[in-house]
Amino acid sequence: MSKESLDNIDAKLSEMLTNSMHTYDLAMNCLLGDTNLDTVRDDLYNTDKSINELHREVRREMIVHSAVNSRNLDIPLLLSYMTMSKDIERIGDYCKNLFEIAETGNTFAKGDDLDSYIELRNDIGKLIVYLQSCLALDDESKVQDLITLGSSISSDIDVKITSLLEDKEKVQYPVATTLFFRYLKRIVSHIVNAATALIMPTDQIDYLDE
Repeated sequence: MSKESLDNIDAKLSEMLTNSMHTYDLAMNCLLGDTNLDTVRDDLYNTDKSINELHREVRREMIVHSAVNSRNLDIPLLLSYMTMSKDIERIGDYCKNLFEIAETGNTFAKGDDLDSYIELRNDIGKLIVYLQSCLALDDESKVQDLITLGSSISSDIDVKITSLLEDKEKVQYPVATTLFFRYLKRIVSHIVNAATALIMPTDQIDYLDE
């Protein structure tokens, strides 16, 4: 692909991540703080629409490139970008799911677990920012660090989910809390999957343990 095409796609992916971070902050503030849902609902859903449109623009960019360069396609690179774009787009979808938990009246703004929830929120937010920085840098070691950190956070969330499902942990909203952790795990998984597309061979994208 030409440098101009690559730069255009990188810019769109970076903007998708900026918007994803915004929707993530809005949703988590509704669950962990006293944010009025009515004041952020339109912002959250409009930002998600922007993410979806950017995802479509990335696909269009690659379709045009494929048509113009049909005899000299870098297919692995195209597949990597498609994977990254789709994974980033899914972050916004799970942020909407988190917001929907808040819309049911469930809140985690009070209780003994609030500090740990805030810490987890911050850790995942840092992953989104870290992925954005990895897009701008050609540094495989940083991507590996992101993958390792994300996988560790995902494993910790798995422990929480298992504990809740086995009724080993008592919480005020068991169903909502389980969904909360499940959606966060999916966000982390999509961040890690997007990161694999930066460094992994095409056949190993999304398959870290292979």
